[in-house]
Amino acid sequence: MPVRTTQFCVAGPGFHDVAFFDENIASLRTRVRRLQTEFAWAETPPSRTRHFVSNVLAEPGKNVDEFAVRSSFMVTRSRSDRGQQMFTGLREDVLRSDEQTGFKIANRRILMDQTVITGTNLSVLF
Repeated sequence: MPVRTTQFCVAGPGFHDVAFFDENIASLRTRVRRLQTEFAWAETPPSRTRHFVSNVLAEPGKNVDEFAVRSSFMVTRSRSDRGQQMFTGLREDVLRSDEQTGFKIANRRILMDQTVITGTNLSVLF
């Protein structure tokens, strides 16, 4: 999840090399395991989240067993009495075919619409 900028003289789509998230499968597994413990204070009480995915476009990927998939998303979260938060953006996924389990996400890039993330934390998964 690279950081978006609103500077006037930006080359390219307006994203920095710096990222809010730059995770791999090991760090994602660690995050999920931690959320399942009593030590995930940012999620006590747990958030109520809803994920909406739309405008899904798929095309052949770089390899024979891959698809490049773009989709729009909206994630809403409400927690306790802190109101509701909303995150929107574009996801660019690479799905790889696996004969035993179907498709798996081989790569994901999250491009947020917001330039400033006003959420209380980023403990939700996109």
